Amino acid sequence: MTEQNLPPEVVEQLREELLQEYPEMAGAEMKVAPRHRPAGQLEIAAKAGFPVVELPEEPFYTVTLRKEVLAEDGVSIPLLVRVTVDAEGNIVKRRERH
Repeated sequence: MTEQNLPPEVVEQLREELLQEYPEMAGAEMKVAPRHRPAGQLEIAAKAGFPVVELPEEPFYTVTLRKEVLAEDGVSIPLLVRVTVDAEGNIVKRRERH
């Protein structure tokens, strides 16, 4: 399977959308990585007794904004916003750590 990347215009649109929602992340480093399913995921779920669900092969990507800020006492605090998006840039999952 060929690994695809998100088009630059989709990445820029995501950056703008995330910065509107999280203005404190201005200047943050942004990384985009294809999301891979763990090997053997279906077999493990079946052994554990979980329902086995076949997911579509549509590509998903993890987009991470990361920034270090200094607290008043000089301690560095990492800020992190991570979203999972589909191939069109629609956010399907979000996680933040402040």
